[in-house]
Amino acid sequence: QRGLKDPIIDLDLFRVPAFSTSVGTQLIVLIAIAGAYFFSVQYLQLVLGLSPLRAGMWLIPSTVAGMVGSMFAPVAARRARPALVMSGGLLMAAAGFALLTQVRNGGGLPMLIAAFVILSIGISAAITITTDLIVGVAPPERAGAASAISETSSELGLALGIAILGSVGTAVYRLDMADEIPAGIPSAAADAARDTLGGAVAVAGRLPGQLGKELLTVAQEAFSHALQTTAITAVVIVTALAIIVMVTLRQIPARSSD
Repeated sequence: QRGLKDPIIDLDLFRVPAFSTSVGTQLIVLIAIAGAYFFSVQYLQLVLGLSPLRAGMWLIPSTVAGMVGSMFAPVAARRARPALVMSGGLLMAAAGFALLTQVRNGGGLPMLIAAFVILSIGISAAITITTDLIVGVAPPERAGAASAISETSSELGLALGIAILGSVGTAVYRLDMADEIPAGIPSAAADAARDTLGGAVAVAGRLPGQLGKELLTVAQEAFSHALQTTAITAVVIVTALAIIVMVTLRQIPARSSD
């Protein structure tokens, strides 16, 4: 890319702390939210038993909350430094992830919805400011390239979130299920139940009476633990990111003082 007259990615932009920190923030925070969504949507359907339509409807409040966070961030950025707004949003998101760790098997719908409302406001506020900084610090002739890098980092973060945190949660589920399969279940069915919660639900539906109920209970508890572990990981990631943002971007003034 450095040898091209018109590079697709202008690597010199990453020498600007505000740019590199903002791109990194987008990448990492979307890793966290993607992992949480990956498990939460399955939790709504396979643990709480909601249909896909009802599960989607219950996530609408978090979408609205995200819109509110996006609209609030520019207003706050006129009164406070971007580092404060971004860090505040990230800490709010961490609080939402922390609330998500309290979701329990079979009775966590209100807790889950509240958690996503809180973290959606915080993440949307932080992402709005990062996008503004990414485009704002780039030279006018490179604004398009900067915007493309921002979009790419977001998409990459979503993919990595499912890959990395999805793997972490799946590992927790399989470890919990390794020694908890009820006796009397055929080996092929037991293997399917250990692989995924969806497999466990399918197997439990084919087993007679109490045996199927026992398997389903064990699998749902293991999946709840996987969700909680993923949320704890997200809390650590986002809290550390808030500290990094505050330290790295503390010199950038509020818009009103430009």
